[in-house]
Amino acid sequence: MTKQPIADFRRKKGWTLEQAAAEFGVDRTTIIRWEKGAPRIPLKRLDDAAKLYGVTKRKIRPDIYEVA
Repeated sequence: MTKQPIADFRRKKGWTLEQAAAEFGVDRTTIIRWEKGAPRIPLKRLDDAAKLYGVTKRKIRPDIYEVA
């Protein structure tokens, strides 16, 4: 599976960093950190992220679906 940056999901929605932050109920710096991958979107936010971005959870956090 090709890794797709989370920022791409936000851009496809046409959201600014501020709009994404408002949707998630976090501040802009949190969105920036998630998009840089440190830290990743927490598991407790994964369902919301998938719904908001309109993608599968696997696309947002492929690391939790990889087989060792």
